[in-house]
Amino acid sequence: MAESGVIGRWVSAPGAHDIVTGKARYCPDLDFPGILSGKLLYSPHARARIRHLDVSAARKIPGVFAVLTHADIPGENSYLYAEPDQPLLVVDEIRFQGDAVVAVAAIDEQTADAALRAIQVEYQALDGIFDPLGAMQAGSDQVVAGKDNILMHKTYRTGDVEAALASADVIVENTYSTQWAEHAFLETEGGVSLVDEDGVVTVYSSCQAPHRDRMQVARALGLPESRVRVITPYIGGAFGGKDEAHVQIHAALLAHATHRPVRLIRGRKESILTHVKRHPFIVHCITAATSEGRLLAVKARAIADAGPYSNATHEVLNKFGEFIGGPYTVQNLEVEKIAVRTNNPITGAFRGFGAPQAAFVYESQMDELARKLGMDPLEIRLLNGVDTGTRMYTGVVVREGKAMKASLSKAAEMIGWEQRRKLERRPAPHLRRGWGMATILKGSGMGRGLPDHAGVLLEMHRDGSVVLQSGAADMGQGIVTVLAQLAAESLGVDMSSVHVARADTARAPDAGASCASRQVMVSGNAVLRAAVPIRNSLLQVAAEKTGIGKDHLSLRGGRLHVDGEPHDFSVADLAKRALFRGYPLHAEGRYELEYPTDAAEPTYRYSQEIFQFCTQIAQVLVDCETGQVKVERLIAVHDAGKMINPGGVFGQIEGGVAQGIGYALTEELRVKEGHTLNASLENYVIPMALDIPELEMDVLEMPEPLGTPLGAKGIAESPIIPTAPAIRNAIFDAIGKPLHQLPMTAERVLAALDAP
Repeated sequence: MAESGVIGRWVSAPGAHDIVTGKARYCPDLDFPGILSGKLLYSPHARARIRHLDVSAARKIPGVFAVLTHADIPGENSYLYAEPDQPLLVVDEIRFQGDAVVAVAAIDEQTADAALRAIQVEYQALDGIFDPLGAMQAGSDQVVAGKDNILMHKTYRTGDVEAALASADVIVENTYSTQWAEHAFLETEGGVSLVDEDGVVTVYSSCQAPHRDRMQVARALGLPESRVRVITPYIGGAFGGKDEAHVQIHAALLAHATHRPVRLIRGRKESILTHVKRHPFIVHCITAATSEGRLLAVKARAIADAGPYSNATHEVLNKFGEFIGGPYTVQNLEVEKIAVRTNNPITGAFRGFGAPQAAFVYESQMDELARKLGMDPLEIRLLNGVDTGTRMYTGVVVREGKAMKASLSKAAEMIGWEQRRKLERRPAPHLRRGWGMATILKGSGMGRGLPDHAGVLLEMHRDGSVVLQSGAADMGQGIVTVLAQLAAESLGVDMSSVHVARADTARAPDAGASCASRQVMVSGNAVLRAAVPIRNSLLQVAAEKTGIGKDHLSLRGGRLHVDGEPHDFSVADLAKRALFRGYPLHAEGRYELEYPTDAAEPTYRYSQEIFQFCTQIAQVLVDCETGQVKVERLIAVHDAGKMINPGGVFGQIEGGVAQGIGYALTEELRVKEGHTLNASLENYVIPMALDIPELEMDVLEMPEPLGTPLGAKGIAESPIIPTAPAIRNAIFDAIGKPLHQLPMTAERVLAALDAP
């Protein structure tokens, strides 16, 4: 590929000007003639039986165009893509606070609200099941009739764990718990739907997987997918919370029923009460080592609260199991993974996808192990860290692992780890200062055994401008920018010449979901493949016109170059001539993530094989009188393989760390008997700018050898993962008392200080 200076350059995101000036249109901004307001009715109970439902009065209100119950759904009454066990509209039993009972569409919001008030529902409140441990007991009432409360129970073992535990010189054993966490995206879930004159249902949706949403919308409408079109406008954040379908199916049902456009946008409280959360976990973990600090075994039992429906629970638990051994060489490992149905809030995909919970456990264990052995926390990590060629406990052989120890060493150098004993540890009688580190690995891609592919369409016009059609949803992670850079680099044009269209299922091939830190790899490679025939056409024309062999020709900065020197021909000149000659300037590129065939099959099913490694070190100041924790410094060293857009990479690190600080210290949905008590951003405490220290960041570029574009790999998820354990270990260093529960609130810090 010719060098044009586009790759590796800090560039503005396409559309950035529209976003910061307010011109970008999100779902709430979309308007069509005659548009109706959609609303959903929810139950006041976390668990109840519907004894009687009467919507007749609501249907008679002037300005009400549709009042839909489950009986009015023309197709399948279901959410979800993997195990569609959540109803769109409840049939007979409420199973959590976010179950919708009725959908209405009216001329305006006030009329829609009046329709909801007019609906008569008689509920029989039922005793809910809110304790996952109790729900696991034999004879417990079933959350879903006919289905076991234990949604998933799998155990993975490698090596001889019991023998390793018996031979260990030191063992650390603890029980950890993590919380329900809210995504807190700025734009709540929304959908706008309309039916055209041909009967095609179009849905504009704030979503992460437009083609997968199309499947679910078509299923609910009882239509072939060819009659459904999903378009993603600008998305105001998602973090996994829009990986599953949400209100876009209801908007489509209402539009289909009324033959009028319908806009359905969740309010903030409604959003918090209804969409999926990060799974709360209870994890019992035993870590064993020799007296020299060599890890011998890890044994863990994890219980996750799924709420009543499956969502992405199986996948999240499987990823937790994949990462519970950490970025370490562990030959003996056992992980028992249990997911339990309850009447609590539903849980599913959230940035990190099971890895943040795992990292909080394994990195806390590592620090307690180091303290028990009298070892330096850095030393024990370097001693056990994986490297290139390490065969992991999952059976995967690490192809490029130098970044694990390199990130540790670089982060230690940046903070001056060797000088930590000179740290002013008690700046006042009631204050304690400490340092803590955490190093992690995170996979990129869906993993073996799962489809992981993408397609794009690329077309160059006669003026040298380029249109790129991709189904990859850009929810702020910057995939549109990266794809534009790759296309510009491949075709030798300026970045401004490339237009990446918003994801549209009627125009772009399926790119899969924007999740699992995968889009740069799969869609990026698809762009590179699509560019090949177009570039060949341009160079063929250039060779014919100049009489110079193609080996001497390249495209860069919008011009033809001969042996590296600019020529008179521009790319636009070549494009015009190529179209005149009938040479193709339109191509589809497809890519499926490939795994080496010469390596042994992993023993852990669905293992990922492309890894991001990173280390974070936190400096905290703990007030022993109030329990308040202030993060004073945070060092973050991340491995990105190859940076396509450095600005995007550093932005992801900064945002991930901020989100990780909230997960560590303040963010917790308080749930009592299935009801969320703090369903607003006023009392769900996310960090503000003043809570975030000035970050000291560095990025390692160690290209991934397995089929990634220019060696680049994902970066979107890894920054959130080590933050909480790094802060936890810094608190441990400061006060000498361990904490085993997230978030580490002032009350929990004080409780740890008071513990014997």
